[in-house]
Formats: sequence, structure tokens, C-alpha cells
Amino acid sequence: MSRLDRVRTLAAALALAPGLALAGVRPAPGGSVTLALPAEARIADPALAQDAADLVLARATSAPLLERDAGGRLVPGVLAEVPTSEDGGRTWRLRVRDGLVTAAGAPLGAAEVAAAVARLLSRAPASPHAWAALALLGADGVLAGRAAAPEGLRVVSARELVLTLALPLPELPDLLAALPLAVAGAGPFVLPSAPARGAPWVLRANPAAPGGRPFLDALALQVVDARAAARLLARGKVELVLRPERAGDAAGPALPPLRATVAALGPGLGPRAAAVRAALASVDRAALARRFARGAAVPLSTLVPPALLAVAAVPASAPNAPGASAPGRLRILVRGDAADPRAIADRLQVTLFDRGITAAVDAVDRERFAARLAAGDYELALVEVQVLAARPALAAAQIATAVRGPAAGRRALGALAGLDGAPAAAAAERLARELDLVPLVATAPRASAAPALQGIAVGPEGLLDPGALWLLGGEAHAP
Repeated sequence: MSRLDRVRTLAAALALAPGLALAGVRPAPGGSVTLALPAEARIADPALAQDAADLVLARATSAPLLERDAGGRLVPGVLAEVPTSEDGGRTWRLRVRDGLVTAAGAPLGAAEVAAAVARLLSRAPASPHAWAALALLGADGVLAGRAAAPEGLRVVSARELVLTLALPLPELPDLLAALPLAVAGAGPFVLPSAPARGAPWVLRANPAAPGGRPFLDALALQVVDARAAARLLARGKVELVLRPERAGDAAGPALPPLRATVAALGPGLGPRAAAVRAALASVDRAALARRFARGAAVPLSTLVPPALLAVAAVPASAPNAPGASAPGRLRILVRGDAADPRAIADRLQVTLFDRGITAAVDAVDRERFAARLAAGDYELALVEVQVLAARPALAAAQIATAVRGPAAGRRALGALAGLDGAPAAAAAERLARELDLVPLVATAPRASAAPALQGIAVGPEGLLDPGALWLLGGEAHAP
């Protein structure tokens, strides 16, 4: 099914939803849309993108191996078919569609898909999404520098490659739809050149995209602050706003809360760990979600966001008895530009004080935060992760890898592979205890859209799919 066919199917489904599409109106090609974001997009590479603005840019300019149709079913993308395992989940043969090219006109075949997967294990630059390749046989050797490539990744022809996994993973097709494995430079839009700092990114339609040319001629990504967003939307200067605060009365789809914030107890706590763990267990997570997160938020009881479980949340474990040692002073490590973790850290100061623990917030820049987290140089760290895959095992592996490293990610895959619903929730709750992690909240941005903007679809990473957007009449201002 081409992108055009999928969007037509989506448009038909949305016609039943008030405010999202008008019954009987067919998508019209053409036009330009400006999408307002709370921060500047910096990275288009899906292997490196983490923040919401970067993920939107990467989604717009990259081609996923598999996609999801309007009903949520996996459908071909770069791959010619949804693969099935040859031996119960360990071996998977991937077939690439014939005749594909990148936006630059270069052939797109099995070698390019293999390169996209292998890049996740690269050490220079290191990808934050190694979790998406951890199941490959030999992935640990690449990450440790003992091997140049994983033995489980093999190109067998111009259009076929074989993945051999170290453990059975029935969720592999879902993983292939995740953005980190997408092929950069082959998406529905192409970026002619990087803009000057502060200028909007202006993307042009890619007629050679694997899913077909998008309806829009152009898409601009522009940074807009909260106060200006509603005004610009009302004046027709932007068609879509994606940020924690809703832009005036304009409404869009409810996005799933998939940005998880967890607290990680660090090696520096020593004998104070029991007291800190008990204090964190007493935190009112519902209050954190309601009062201290800017976007839509829900309490997070396990390492898997509730939106991926569709079951009642697992209660938090009973607090451990405090140790004999006085907790003393505690420092909470956060990223200085991460608004929700910073606000939550401020609230935790109060909660911890009530339990006899004096805490101070240590807000550092992105690079120092990543370095200290990897080195274990912290006492308590608040880590925010945008979950990018729609199955519990994959979500737990991503969060565990982000906080505790690849070994913890593999442990998560082994603990949750093949599980959904209540069994997955229970396994994720046990995993959090074993890894000394305390899940806190999961948040989502809010989408606010102009009435003329249609085709608003939620991608697997809980954000919007830019390639599905279209305008009533196919016309709008040029960015």
C-alpha cells in the first residue's frame, strides 16, 4: 500500500472524528504547513535523535522499515513485507522493496538497511539507541570494541538481509517500525540545506519516498514560545502546534504519554540507599503528574508507560526499611534543559526533606549529564526517555539501556520478551526493583491544529507523522 493509499484510508477513518476531518472531503495534494515546536530541531539522523523536535525532524526525513496503517497494523515501508521468523524468533529474513532510492537518488537496498541497523552500535558517534540493536547476535562485542560488526547482521543479496538474534524476540517486527532503525535521507520530506541558527527548517516533498510523495509540498519546523503559539495559530501563521501547553482553544489528537521520567539510585549513595529508596517509594506520583509536569501526564508505576500496557497500573513496591545510617545531604542530578525532570526534582527536595534527607538539585548541561550518567557519577539521577517502540519489552529495554547501559537493556529484553498486559507490567515492576530504578511519571505534548489541517496521525513514538498531513483544498501560506 502506498503512502497515498494509507493516507486516504486514514482520512476516511478520521472523517468519523469531529474536528479532525470533514465527511466526504478527499485529501488534496499541495500546500505548505508550518509546525510550531517548543525547541529548535538540531538533529535529523534517526540514530541520534532523542528530543521531541529532533524526533519530528527525523521522522519527516527518514524512511521506516515498517509502518503502521490507520488501524495500527504493521505494513511494509522500506521492506517489501512484514517478516516472520524462521525458527521461533531467532532468525528473521528481511526483503527490501525493489527500485527504492534515497532523496539524493542513491540506491536503497539491503546494504543500506544493514548500515542503518549497524549504526546503532557505533561507538563514534555513539548512538543513544543501541537498545534497538541489542538483540543481534554479537552486538555486545561491537559495543565493547571487540568486533567491527555484529555476526547476527548479514547481507545475502542486493535486496535481502538476515538478522540472527541472541534470544527469541517475537517483537522484532514492532522493533522494525521504530524510528531509530529508519533509513536517513529517504523519508517523505527532504532538507535541501541546514538553516541558520534560529531560522525554521524548511523541508520539501520527496517524490522518491518509499511510501510515495506526501500530500504537502513543504513543511516548516519553527520554534515558537508558549505565549505566541495561540496567537500565531489563530492568525493562520502556523497550522500545527506541538508543545506541552495547548495553544488556545485549538485541539488536536490526544498523544499517548510515552516520555518517561525515572529516578535512578547511583553508586554514590552507599549506605544511604535504603533510606532514599524508602523516601522515593512514598512519593505521590499522581500528584507529580498532575501538578509538576507541563504536558498531559500520568503516574508511572513500572518501566513501561501505561499506554503500552492497557491494564491497571501495578502498585508501587512497599518501601524498604531505612538503614541505620543518617542519609545526610543528597544531590539530585538532572539535565538543566529538561523542564519536567527539573520541576520534579524540585518537588522531590520537599518529599525527601520530610523524610529527613536534605537534597540539592545539580542541573548540568546535556553532555555533562550523559557523561556522568554513563560513569555512575551521581547519587540520584532523574532520567527522561521518549519511548520509541510500541511493545513492553522494547520500551523497557530502551529505558533500561538509557539509564543502566546495554547489559541492563539485554536483561530487560530477556525478562519481557513475548509479554503483554498484566504479565508485562508485573515483569517490568520486578525489573525496576532489580535495577534500582523508581518510575515516576510519563508525559506527552499537546497537539493544537488549525481547522484546515487534516491527516493528523500519531506515529509509533507517540508524536506526529509529518508525512500523513494534508490541507483542505491543498493550499496554505508558504513557509
